[in-house]
Amino acid sequence: MQSSVYKQYALRMLSGKWGISLLVVLTVMVIQAMITTRLDLSTNDPEVLMTSVALLYGATVLLAPIELGKNWVFLQVAKDEKPKFGLLIEAFGSLKDYSRAVVYYAVFYLGLNVLMLFLIVPGVWFYLTYRIAPFIMRDEPDLSAFQAMRKSRLMMKGHKQTLLKLFASFIGWYALVLLTGGLAYIFVTPYLQTAISGLYLEMKASYLAKQPVG
Repeated sequence: MQSSVYKQYALRMLSGKWGISLLVVLTVMVIQAMITTRLDLSTNDPEVLMTSVALLYGATVLLAPIELGKNWVFLQVAKDEKPKFGLLIEAFGSLKDYSRAVVYYAVFYLGLNVLMLFLIVPGVWFYLTYRIAPFIMRDEPDLSAFQAMRKSRLMMKGHKQTLLKLFASFIGWYALVLLTGGLAYIFVTPYLQTAISGLYLEMKASYLAKQPVG
């Protein structure tokens, strides 16, 4: 399908749910800002910079359940369910979910950053391949982080170009984010996240339809 179909679907699903969606994005932004403002990422001192990057990575991994919860909220939106703000921190209440979140994002961000450091194309491939793992972890809570990543790889076969085109279709929106000094980000994020969730639901249906019966 064309990207416009997923974008239209996202807007339809977000109708009546913008309030909670914006609150979720703002909450995540505030938490991320509290971390980044305490780090010196613009220094010319290599030692200070490496320490800041390491601390940022560590904090991001430790707070992984929040990022996981954000994906779960917008999956609810895409399913036309009433999104729950509590999903944002739900994984903190379960050792299993917390561990899955930490393992997934530790591997995901490490792999992505290492690959992007050397070659952009493998990094993009890695991102697209494992991007839907958080949704899989929600729909299949018994799967480990690595099992969810393996299933993400299987489900993304033949769909990576579709997801890439969907991201590309939002370039104009992110130009608006830059023009507004980041203000538009709180509106663009729910739009994009719900569109991605809608694509995932379609891929999931397609994947299940191909599985043998019995």
